[in-house]
Amino acid sequence: MDYFFSPLACSFAGHVIIREASLPIEMQPVSLLRKQTKDGVPFDTISAKSQVPVLRFDDGRIVTENSVVLQVLADMAPDHGYLPPRSTTAGQATLEWLNFVASEVHKHCLYPIFTKGVPAEVRAWAKDNLVKKLAYVTRQLSHTPYLAGNAFTIADAYFGWALMLTLRGGLLEPQGDLLAYWDRLLARPAFTAAMETEEALFSQFA
Repeated sequence: MDYFFSPLACSFAGHVIIREASLPIEMQPVSLLRKQTKDGVPFDTISAKSQVPVLRFDDGRIVTENSVVLQVLADMAPDHGYLPPRSTTAGQATLEWLNFVASEVHKHCLYPIFTKGVPAEVRAWAKDNLVKKLAYVTRQLSHTPYLAGNAFTIADAYFGWALMLTLRGGLLEPQGDLLAYWDRLLARPAFTAAMETEEALFSQFA
């Protein structure tokens, strides 16, 4: 099984889960600029979307879309609780936060900010919106250590990427509960190892 990711892209979230759960998955870095794998294979021959992440099973079947891939990875490691049963309050909260990060933080805020060619007015709107979204998250973190409650889930892996990108871009100086949350993420060896690995690969596969 292969996991196609681009360093410091949203596929970072799945990288964290794979490391945390020690899943037997081969990591395959991709250059989104050149649209090719580390071996020079055109990325669109693997996925017509040419976007990360891509989870490829041994029979050739692929799964795409970050929120879906994260759920599949969580299902591969049920004992870790990265996605509680969907019939439970914790499971439903995890899915709610997962989709909040995907739509409200990633696509509405970070994508316009970091995508070339976006009009300055749109980028400014996205930055203002990001402040509001992070304030909402911070209010939640004043009650619970992680987004969906007391345990780290796939929603935290995804939001952890978003927060990392926010800090790298100098968009926010975390304080209070948000800073404490960031420190909790950094205390997780898999999270820190994924950061270090992707930082080292970034210049080669950006």
